Amino acid sequence: MASKVYFMNDRANSLAESTPFKAVKLLRDIGIEGLFKKGDTVGIKCHMGEYGNSLNLRPQWIKSIVEEIQRLGGNPVVIDGSLGLPMNEFSGRATEADHLRCVSRHGFNEETMGCPVWIADGEFGMDDVKVPCPNGVYMDYSFIGKKFLDLDACIVVTHFKGHPMGVYGGALKNVGIGMGSKRGKVSTHFLNHPIYGRKLWTLNQEAAAEHAKLPHPNPVDSLVSSCPFHAFEYDLEGLHWADEKCRQCGTCFTGGLFGGLLAFNPEILATWPVAMVDAASAYINAIGAENMLYVSYAMDISPWCDCVSWHDKPLVPNVGVFASKDPVALDMACLEATEALNGMPNSQAEEAGFMEPNTERFTNCSSFASISQWAQVNSGAYNGLGTTEYVLVESEPGPDTDFWFAPYTPENTWYDVNREVGSMQDYDCGCYARNVPAVPLTELHFRPTGKVGTISILDDED
Repeated sequence: MASKVYFMNDRANSLAESTPFKAVKLLRDIGIEGLFKKGDTVGIKCHMGEYGNSLNLRPQWIKSIVEEIQRLGGNPVVIDGSLGLPMNEFSGRATEADHLRCVSRHGFNEETMGCPVWIADGEFGMDDVKVPCPNGVYMDYSFIGKKFLDLDACIVVTHFKGHPMGVYGGALKNVGIGMGSKRGKVSTHFLNHPIYGRKLWTLNQEAAAEHAKLPHPNPVDSLVSSCPFHAFEYDLEGLHWADEKCRQCGTCFTGGLFGGLLAFNPEILATWPVAMVDAASAYINAIGAENMLYVSYAMDISPWCDCVSWHDKPLVPNVGVFASKDPVALDMACLEATEALNGMPNSQAEEAGFMEPNTERFTNCSSFASISQWAQVNSGAYNGLGTTEYVLVESEPGPDTDFWFAPYTPENTWYDVNREVGSMQDYDCGCYARNVPAVPLTELHFRPTGKVGTISILDDED
C-alpha cells in the first residue's frame, strides 16, 4: 500500500507560507497532535551543523517546531548524537562539550530554542545501548545514543542533500547515522568488520613519502599524532602500523581516507548506504515506529553532507518541505523531486556533466564511488521501515493568525498593546529634505560602468 507524503514548495507570499511554518503545517497534516500526550518528552532529532558549514537546518526552522510541541503540551528537546569520529584536527562535534559550543555558534542552545539541547550519547559518545536490527541486510544489532531512549516521541527533521558515503542524506541516514553512538557509527561504517575493517587496510607508502615532503605538520604527522593508541610511526623506512596496538577506534579513518595514506577494500563503499538503513531499523524499532514522524527540508541541496567543515554550491534549486510517517516514502519523494529538476549552473552537477533531469546526480556527483542512490530506499523497504510507493499530497498553508509573533493575536494585536506608547512619541523631524532632487532621477536610472578587469589575489599589489 502506498504511503502519503505531504509537500509544500519553496515559494512564499504570506506569513503562513514562510519556510519555518511549512513544516508546522505539514506536521499537523500527518498527525502531530496524536503523536504524544501532554507532559511527554518529545525529541526533535536534527543535525545542527559542523563548524564551518552553513547550510545546515536554520535554528528558526527548528524553533517553530519547538513552539508547536509546546502549544500541544509536550516538553520538546532538540537532540542529536555526537559526531564520534573527528573529521579533522579542529573537529567541532566529536565530544559533547565541543558539539554544544559548535552548535551554539549556529544558534542552537537552550536560550534560543526555549528548551534543552541534548547530545544523546554523552561526553565522549560512548553512552549507548545495544539494540537489535529486526531484519537487517548486514547488521544484527547496533548502538543507539542512550538519551534517545528517554524520549516518549521523536520528530526527525532532516536537511535533504548529497552525501559521499550514504550517496544522499535523508531521513533514513539522519536516523541510521545520527542516532548512533560512537560505537554505532564505527560499526555502521564497518570500520571494525572482519572482512572490510581497519585491520585489513594497507598502508600507501608512495602517498606517505609524498606527504612527508610537505611542511610540518603534514598529513603523515596528523595520522601519526591522531592515533590514541600510538599505532602509527613514520621514519626513514616509511610509514609503520602496529597491528597489536590497534583497537579499531576509527580515529584514523578520515585522515587516512582523504589523505590517501590508507588503502581499503573498495567493496566497503557499497555497504555503507545499506548498513546505515539497517542501523536505522534498529533505532526506530527501539523508539517505536508509532512514536516517530519525519520532516525533510529539500533546500540548499549541496553535494556533500553537513558533517564536513565547508559546503559546495547546491546541485539543484530548492524544492520545498516534505513530511510523512514513512521515512522510506519520504526519502523517495525527495529523491524523485530532486531528480526532476535541471542542475544548478556552475555547480558540481554541471562540472560532472549531470545537468539533465533524471541522471542520478547523487550517484554521480556525491558518492565516493558512484554507488547507487537507490540503495538506501530499497534497503529501507527490505527492513520493513516503509515503502518506496507514495502518494504526494500537496498541502495548503494554515491561517496566518496561527503563526503570529507571540504574544500578539487577532484579539490582542501589536496596535492594541502599543497604542498608548505610540501616542506619546514625537514625530516632528524638522525640515530634513529638499523638495527638488539635486540630480534628476532619470540620470540615476542608467546602468553605470562595472567590472573593468579580473586579477588574482597573488597579483594584487595595492
